[in-house]
Amino acid sequence: MRNDELEQLVIRRTSELEAANKKLTHEIEIRKKAEEKLLKKHDHFLKIFSAVPMGLLLLDRETAIVNANQAISSMIFRDPAEIVGRRVGDGLGCVHSFETHKGCGFSNSCPACPLRNGIEQIIAKSTQIHGAELNLSLMINGKPEERCLSVSAEPIDIEGHLHVIVAIDDITDRKKNEEALKESEKRISMILETEPECVKILDLEGKLVYMNPAGLNMIDADNLDQVLGLSMLPLIGEEYKKTFADLIVRTLKGGGGKLEFQVTGLKGRKIWLETNSVPLRLQNDEITGVLGITRDITDRKKVEKKLKRSLSLVTATLESTVDGILVVDRKRKVRTFNKKFVELWRIPDSVLATFEDEKLLASVLSQLSEPEIFLRKVEDLYLTDDESFDVVGFKDGRTFEFYSRPQELDGENIGRVWSFRDVTKRKKAEEALKESKRQLEELNATKDKLFSIIGHDLRSPIGGLKQLVELTLSTSNLSDVLSISEILEDIQKSASATYDLLENLLAWAKSQRNEVVFKPTQVNLYEIIDACTLLLTETTRIKNISIHNQSSPQQWGYADPNMLMTILRNLLTNAIKFTHSGKNIYVSVINTGKDIAFSVKDEGVGINSENLDKLFKPNDFLTTYGTSGEKGTGLGLLLCKEFVEKHSGKIWVESEIGKGSEFKFTIPLN
Repeated sequence: MRNDELEQLVIRRTSELEAANKKLTHEIEIRKKAEEKLLKKHDHFLKIFSAVPMGLLLLDRETAIVNANQAISSMIFRDPAEIVGRRVGDGLGCVHSFETHKGCGFSNSCPACPLRNGIEQIIAKSTQIHGAELNLSLMINGKPEERCLSVSAEPIDIEGHLHVIVAIDDITDRKKNEEALKESEKRISMILETEPECVKILDLEGKLVYMNPAGLNMIDADNLDQVLGLSMLPLIGEEYKKTFADLIVRTLKGGGGKLEFQVTGLKGRKIWLETNSVPLRLQNDEITGVLGITRDITDRKKVEKKLKRSLSLVTATLESTVDGILVVDRKRKVRTFNKKFVELWRIPDSVLATFEDEKLLASVLSQLSEPEIFLRKVEDLYLTDDESFDVVGFKDGRTFEFYSRPQELDGENIGRVWSFRDVTKRKKAEEALKESKRQLEELNATKDKLFSIIGHDLRSPIGGLKQLVELTLSTSNLSDVLSISEILEDIQKSASATYDLLENLLAWAKSQRNEVVFKPTQVNLYEIIDACTLLLTETTRIKNISIHNQSSPQQWGYADPNMLMTILRNLLTNAIKFTHSGKNIYVSVINTGKDIAFSVKDEGVGINSENLDKLFKPNDFLTTYGTSGEKGTGLGLLLCKEFVEKHSGKIWVESEIGKGSEFKFTIPLN
């Protein structure tokens, strides 16, 4: 071969080699990129494989575990690295894999294993498993446990090799919850079926979705299908339809409430129902309907009707009685009262509205004469089960009788009933009757005394006068002036005493017949006392007694002059009678600022305590004898008391045996 041909051949071969090298280099680059892409996909696969929260196993054709993600460890409590290279049963800890040293696939139980059989079917026929629920016995922490697994599996090609990817989800707890839910639903269904009250569910349109047997029985429905999907409104009484519809609307808006209404059942029977409705909600709080609990209250309504009749009768009885009635429970809460109670006690509406017994009591105490005593009696009664009958007096003169007894129910004290009666008129009538009786007794005593005075005290001095006159006329020696003078002095004494007695008798008789006219006027008291003293001049001269007028000449008072003269004359006469010769009598008048006080004070014998109690009493006419044997009847002091009281004054006496007496009386300033 020539050199030029050889050169051409070398050039051609070199060119071919360069072209082949370029092609190879290009193919290598393409392959590298493909490998990089594959590695990237593999990396992504591994990341997804690891990140999936469900347990994942990658198996080869021999069912050996090639890879396992972290999620599988939470099911079997073993690290994924520990189970790689093992067969699936060994890796999961199947209890049957422990029956032989060869492990998974060699136990007598393995041919029936649904997991192994399913995986082998996938390998042999490229089938798939989706969401198969398998019950397996797994060894967890050294103890066998029954587990329910949801398994999905399908074949996958990795670098030309068949693999199986298995997804496992432990649904044991979910299954237990589902079973518990089923059991709960079963119990709820049993409760609803046996519940004696109606339980119903209405949808958003108010149509019946569910009603238990008790409810169906209430409306006389034979079964649920008879009323399912229907509205309850047609069964409800006309006057309650709107209220019931409003309740449903209110409940669907999240409210609810209670309602009593009458219905007519499917067979025409009328009954009363009470329903309590609440919204039916989902977990997200969405309202899906109405839940109603309804009870038959027909019997209760009948009882209530009877009770209303009884209450009406009781109310009518309470309002028709003349007594004020108050009923209080054990907690001092007012349960009821009638109008008469309010009228008697004059309790404001604002206090009544509190229904607090203690506030009612506090509001009336200011009206009472003795509030502390009444309050103590009331508080004591609330602490016992005793009955009580008593009276309470008011500042305005009213008098109430009150009766209280415990209210009992089935032998238990549940409160207290109070009854109040205004007995003011009756009490006044009784007092008037007592006063009339007293006055009658006084009049009888006065009559008897008057007869005694007329029959004895008046008869004796007149008889004495008669004898003295006869003695004078029969005296043989009329020239015996001294004897005649002594007789005339005795006649004068007797006549004076008789005159005073007749004056008092006349004044007393007029007073008892209301013939004495009370005519008060402004009088000079000093002059009145002087006038009385002047009338008694002869009497004081005979007994040698001095009367001292210690009042002021400018002392004036508002009095009936005749009555005042009678009072002073009798008191002075009385003082003279029981004062020894040579002694003194003092008359004084003092303006106290409230009234005018008179005093007639003597230096006489005094009055013992026994006789002091008898003075001024018509039933005890006190007959006594003066220091000169003068006889007293006590009539003058009675007349003094009568006339002092006509002036709205008071009279009394202070005395001590051997030291004298001081008679005092008062009359108003005007």
